[in-house]
Amino acid sequence: MSEIKRQEAPRLPFTYDEFLEWYERRTRVAYEPARITFERLLAEQLAQQIGELDKHRIKVSSSRVKEPIRTWKKLQKPKYLCAGIDSLDDIERHIDDLVGVRIVCNNKSDIDAVRDLLFAFPSSTSSEPFGLAVEVDSEKEYVDNPKESGYRAYHLNLVTKVPCPTGLIDVRGELQVRTLLQDSWGDLTHEDTYKPGAPLPALVTTISRRLADLLATVDDLAQDLREELDRLAQSAVEDEIGGLDNNVAVLPMVAAPPGSEFALERDLILEETRKIVHSLNRPTPLATIASRLQATFGTGIRPNWLGWGSFKALLLAACPDVSIANYGPGYVIPAGSFPDKTWPEILLDNLP
Repeated sequence: MSEIKRQEAPRLPFTYDEFLEWYERRTRVAYEPARITFERLLAEQLAQQIGELDKHRIKVSSSRVKEPIRTWKKLQKPKYLCAGIDSLDDIERHIDDLVGVRIVCNNKSDIDAVRDLLFAFPSSTSSEPFGLAVEVDSEKEYVDNPKESGYRAYHLNLVTKVPCPTGLIDVRGELQVRTLLQDSWGDLTHEDTYKPGAPLPALVTTISRRLADLLATVDDLAQDLREELDRLAQSAVEDEIGGLDNNVAVLPMVAAPPGSEFALERDLILEETRKIVHSLNRPTPLATIASRLQATFGTGIRPNWLGWGSFKALLLAACPDVSIANYGPGYVIPAGSFPDKTWPEILLDNLP
């Protein structure tokens, strides 16, 4: 009888100690510098391309280099054991989240804004120099197509260049973009349901998935609420007096005794409007400024806008040198700003 030889299970061609020594050295030389660069350049890009009044909606939340033990456990999965990893340097080709950075947004529509921003970055295959690039075909959409665990987010791989003794090297990192509620799900479950490791009891995974679905429903409600608030803010600037240009008819001011509460409120709203407009460095929707003023002074200012008759008249009374562009939702263009690639496309297509 012929002897049947038992086939050995695939193994990595290096020990954990060898891996750990390599990983710690690689972290010092490449991963940690790349993490800092990813976080800094993303924050700078967000500051440049997202309006001053909306920057609180989208933030770089955190970044990390993957813990070596987690990377080692991930390498033990059949997917990687059979992937043809012949040396330690092969690891980086097969695992794309050794460096990670996260952006957290208020709403699902903010994720779309971040996605549009990211695809304005150069491709990692570009022959031109870059500080931050997008890896081709690395997009993963888990917002509307969640993982079995219930995990929802938008993923994209970024690439940056890190100086080493031998020259510049490309380092890849995974960007996760989540809403506040999607991020809360990760905190509440500690993301254990989709991390490598021993299977969790069925009840734990069931409850975790139900929690994810519940928060997704709340996310949809929050998005509906934002869209309605945006609609109301837009309607506040779409009045019949003057239209969306600088030739706005200003109604006669309502008489108010100097020092009266009405006069003081009028002075305050002028000052706040100036403060908002002077903080802008790029075109900003009229509705965004109107919404900020209503959030500060209440919706009671909207009828007649404290005597100016229209929001545009108030705006120009506060900032005579500002320009109002009559395209799309209508934009305030700060004095001294010049068109660049971060401007809304509708303005770039229509402004001289």
